[in-house]
Amino acid sequence: MAEGRPGRPARLAWGAVVAILLGVVGLVTYALTHVSSPTAPATPAVTSPAVLVKLSTVPPATFDSVGVSVPGTSLTAPTVLAGQAPLTAQGKPEVLFVGAVFCPFCAAERWPLVVALARFGRFTELHDGMSAALTIFPNTPTFTFDGVGYVSRYLTLTGVELYSDTIGPDGTYTRLARLTPAQATLVARYAPQAGGTTAGTAPFVDVAGRLVAVTSGFSPALLAGQSQAQIANEVATPATGSGTPGSGTTAPPTGQAVIAVANQLSAGICAATGQQPSSVCRSKGVRSADLALGLPVPAGASAG
Repeated sequence: MAEGRPGRPARLAWGAVVAILLGVVGLVTYALTHVSSPTAPATPAVTSPAVLVKLSTVPPATFDSVGVSVPGTSLTAPTVLAGQAPLTAQGKPEVLFVGAVFCPFCAAERWPLVVALARFGRFTELHDGMSAALTIFPNTPTFTFDGVGYVSRYLTLTGVELYSDTIGPDGTYTRLARLTPAQATLVARYAPQAGGTTAGTAPFVDVAGRLVAVTSGFSPALLAGQSQAQIANEVATPATGSGTPGSGTTAPPTGQAVIAVANQLSAGICAATGQQPSSVCRSKGVRSADLALGLPVPAGASAG
């Protein structure tokens, strides 16, 4: 008995050490696995009415003169879908945009999409956006379709912005929305056909089951170093020359690129709306896009 007593305090001490170690392990585990509530992204500013007016009132002659090509600038055309079920919502053709605020290619693609959609309806709510600073093509001015409002007698717009440009406590961009099962199925089905990946494709634009785009129609570099107002001015009165962005010699053909891609998107929308309105769908610019993409030219309309 006498020999056992000295060991008893030792056993108690070891038990205390084990308890402390378990407590430390628990705290470390909590710290590694627990994610604090993400910081809510700041509410973006409402897009200037002046900017929206310029993008919504591009003269028809401008669409016709630009067509679907920009000298010295590479454009990426959307992919035409054949034999697919129409994408509809509320009884009308649906344009689905899936993007993320931090994404520079999403930023670039929103410009021609806004211009194209303004030909078929009007935006009742649109907010400013900017791609992330810590990525390729940083701080690209754009818009966000999170909470977008759009009305049209011809089609519906569904905008899904998956992530913000705000980094949360876990080191990733905070999530704004998730795809519905039906939307996720569309991305998985059509993104590979257009050269994208099944998961994580952004931007993803489905024009009523007629066209799919999985990247921007032009490089975000064409928007670099410019304000939203400057870009809107260039869309309203696009420069006729071309040049290398940042060269300081010739203005980049930003406006022409936006208009050309808008014509392509407009052609896809026209294919879904039964070529309505005719003032848009029978225009020279849209007919040029029909021919370039392989879409049928409206009956009685020439491509000249």
